[in-house]
Amino acid sequence: MRSIFLSLLALIAPLFAGGIVPSQVPASAKWQLHADLDAMRGSETGKSIFARIAADHGAKLRAFKRMFSIHPLNDLRGITLYGDGKPDHAVALIDGTFNRAHIEDVLGAADSHETSVYAGIAVHHWKDKEVWQHAAFSTESLLVFSRQKELLHQALDVLKANAPAKPAPFLTAHGGSPLIAASARLSEIDMPGDEARLVRMAKTLQVAFNEQGGRFTVRIGAGTADAADAENLRRMLDGVIAFVQASDARFDGLDLRTDLRADPAAPDLKATLSLPVGEWITLMEKAAASPGPDR
Repeated sequence: MRSIFLSLLALIAPLFAGGIVPSQVPASAKWQLHADLDAMRGSETGKSIFARIAADHGAKLRAFKRMFSIHPLNDLRGITLYGDGKPDHAVALIDGTFNRAHIEDVLGAADSHETSVYAGIAVHHWKDKEVWQHAAFSTESLLVFSRQKELLHQALDVLKANAPAKPAPFLTAHGGSPLIAASARLSEIDMPGDEARLVRMAKTLQVAFNEQGGRFTVRIGAGTADAADAENLRRMLDGVIAFVQASDARFDGLDLRTDLRADPAAPDLKATLSLPVGEWITLMEKAAASPGPDR
């Protein structure tokens, strides 16, 4: 049963659901990722990716629809993932049009299924490959899922409180809600010792993907310990971009615009990269068609 839920997330993870709602994520979260599937459906980027997923995984999507009475590409509005920084500790908030009774019947048939009540909400527990899974409907249209019962309880508390959220200027700085947004307090996350130096330099990270004015844009904001790290990060990222452009023929002739700025006062790095939407989609299609290193 766990694998079915994870398969759902895996199918839409490459999209990176409705717009992001900061108040749904606890202040203690060390990282979060949000995909606005409604916005994706209205964008050229989303149309291309959805078509690719439907072509590659159509049978699985139809099987998922038969089992859960929901089609991930058509019936989901948004997905938010967040965690406390520990490996495999995460919560998924899945916003969509659900047949709740049907889904709860399917969950009830899972191995070792149990139910409990937390804060007046029915919580489902089951084992998959000897690992406990936990899920609950916070509302008729919001399904909460986690492998950690404590994190699921915390998520339900936050959703029930519905506290006002602080504005998030970074997310709306480029003309509205992004298609995909992610943020992390990197210095507070457990990471392996061999993580890239490019990542080690940043204490915090924000990334947003937008499509507007005929261009696909990636915006990055990285907070650093000091001005020297901000400038080093800028130089390293600039070098990475230059290397990719020089070594990959797929970038030849593309109207790639970059703006990398290190602010010593913050200190932080602000970076913007953009391509015309048509060129971006062609680049994605070429990347998808290229064989991987193990093929």
